[in-house]
Amino acid sequence: MTSKPFDRSDMVFLYVTVPDMEIARLIGGGAVRERLAACANIFPQMTAIYEWDGDIEEENELIVILKTTSDTAPQLAGWITEHHPYDVPCILEIPLGRGNGPYVDWLCSQVGGTTAAN
Repeated sequence: MTSKPFDRSDMVFLYVTVPDMEIARLIGGGAVRERLAACANIFPQMTAIYEWDGDIEEENELIVILKTTSDTAPQLAGWITEHHPYDVPCILEIPLGRGNGPYVDWLCSQVGGTTAAN
């Protein structure tokens, strides 16, 4: 039995759509290297249908889910915006509420501090 059960946390996901695997790896790997996210999950192809400049568009995209803390999420969103090829990238914060205590501890220990380059 763990000493920290399924407890409240300040974990959040940032849901980000990207055009291809190269950008997904850039965003996911860069966010983890910069210690802005503990982990990135890349979901393969989906179809996005949306209106842009009066036209209905249909594009293939991937989803990157970045696991971070609510305190770090604004900094991570800024970093994503700087490295994303879209003029208006989709970056949505999803609050999580509860999590497995040891996992939440690990996530929080991975976010912040020094980067892999330091």
